[in-house]
Amino acid sequence: MNAPLPPPTRAEQQALSAPFLIEDEELVRAIARLADERGTPMHEIVALAIADYAHRHSLASPAPEWLRRFWNEHPMPLPSGLKADKRFYDSLNDEE
Repeated sequence: MNAPLPPPTRAEQQALSAPFLIEDEELVRAIARLADERGTPMHEIVALAIADYAHRHSLASPAPEWLRRFWNEHPMPLPSGLKADKRFYDSLNDEE
């Protein structure tokens, strides 16, 4: 019997609201080269890389339960994509 999927996380909701786009040309070329060498579609190369990363990450010691609870209760904001203005922040501290 298939269990229902858990509700999507904030990051998943944001990712699902727009198509996934890799803007790093060098990374896209690396994926394409590997796909050509292996005769595998590019999306499968990405899926295999994610599965491998998740597997290696699962081998690391997990965070303590109290810390996982804290992260769930106080999630970090999603990246805005905006660049920080170093001159502005330096001016707050009277730096040049």
